[in-house]
Amino acid sequence: MFLNRLNLGEKEAFLHLAHHIAHSDKNFSSEEQVVIAKYCMEMQMDDISYNHHNFDLSVILDTFELESHKKIALLELMALIYADGVVSEEEQSLIDMIVEHFDLNPNLAITYREWAKGISALLLQGEALIHL
Repeated sequence: MFLNRLNLGEKEAFLHLAHHIAHSDKNFSSEEQVVIAKYCMEMQMDDISYNHHNFDLSVILDTFELESHKKIALLELMALIYADGVVSEEEQSLIDMIVEHFDLNPNLAITYREWAKGISALLLQGEALIHL
């Protein structure tokens, strides 16, 4: 929803982050795949080729300089981790590391989590309404 506000480098970094989180629990679910495809459409980008061996979390996170862009990344990643209805320990651990690296208030992550849950429920309702 807000990814169009990121610059090109941040968009690419965001896709690496999204794939890293989605693959972190060794279960790249179909729901997560759909969300990442929607991210690509929103950013008007092709998906990236993700390789966990070449992934450096600190380098990727350092791409985001503006506080508002850090918050956009966190907010959108929260929507991704709630897409399949399951938040693994690995996903939660990565979110905690991101919050710490971005030097954001941990309470903000709680607020973002609740927003992501609500948005996920609304999207499911919208899909159901389309098929009535």
